[in-house]
Amino acid sequence: MKVRFTISKDGVLEKAELTDENGADVTHGVRGATDEDFDPSLLTDVIIPDRVSAIGDSAFAGCDWLESVTIPAGVTYIGDKAFFDCYSLTEIEIPNGVTRIGNDAFAECNQLETATIMGQEVAIGEKAFAWCDFLVIKAPSGSTAESYAASNSLTFEALA
Repeated sequence: MKVRFTISKDGVLEKAELTDENGADVTHGVRGATDEDFDPSLLTDVIIPDRVSAIGDSAFAGCDWLESVTIPAGVTYIGDKAFFDCYSLTEIEIPNGVTRIGNDAFAECNQLETATIMGQEVAIGEKAFAWCDFLVIKAPSGSTAESYAASNSLTFEALA
């Protein structure tokens, strides 16, 4: 199986769909803003294409078995609820170019242990990491991520 991405002209990843070796759709798309038909148990690992500049709202919400996501350096925005309730996700690295993480972006990712936020100034939305009970945020010392961790009673580790 392969993952086919729907990317807007502005570079926003709006949805992904699983395809067979011939490119035929084997689902009806990853649940996104308007699509409720995806079986989240099928998607476990995603490498987001380099041409993506933003991850849209709810792009991967409810992908219960999603374990691994690679976000390319060109991404600047992670939308509201982009990875909401991806409870098998254990770690995420957010590249330096990301300037905003939306509301509830990683909320209810219950197994999320490490969020490495490379940027110094990243606007982090309300409840972006809510209900991530074991989370350690790793980021530059003095960063907005450090302030977010402190104000949300999350463990923080400074990057070397």
